Formats: sequence, structure tokens, C-alpha cells
Amino acid sequence: MADTDKLDEAFTRFEQALTAIEAAMARRQDGERRAADLVQEADALRKDRSKLAHELDLVRSKAGELVDTSKQAAGKIDAAMSRIRAVLHSNTGD
Repeated sequence: MADTDKLDEAFTRFEQALTAIEAAMARRQDGERRAADLVQEADALRKDRSKLAHELDLVRSKAGELVDTSKQAAGKIDAAMSRIRAVLHSNTGD
């Protein structure tokens, strides 16, 4: 009878160890899934960042072009105003 009890105890310990191993494997698989999800999310964020950086470069370039165009327009307006003043001044006889 003692041998049977020992055998039953050994089977019980074996089943407990097996349950613990299965639980550990399940936790590890969950961790691996979460890690894979994080890797995918990080990749998506890097792609978004790259896209946004490219769009920002385009906007900065366009802003620079607009500043240049604005300066050119202001110069032409100033030149036209000067010519108009000169014509008005010459017509008034001053």
C-alpha cells in the first residue's frame, strides 16, 4: 500500500509540474504575441513619422517659395509706386 501511495503522490506531483509548465508556456506565448504586436506598432509609428517628416519638408519648401514670391511681389509693388509717384510729381510741375 505504501508503494501505491508513493506512486499516487508522484503522479500528483507530476500533474502539478505539468500544469505549471503549461501555464508558463501559455504566459510566454502571450508575452511573445504582445511583443510581436509592439514590434508591429513600432514599425507603423516609424512609417508614420517618416511620412510626416516628408510632408513637413514639403510644407517648409512651399513656405520658402511663398516667402520668396511675397518678397518679389513687394519689390515690384514698391517699384511701381515709385514710378507712379515720379509720374505724378512730373505732371504737377513741382
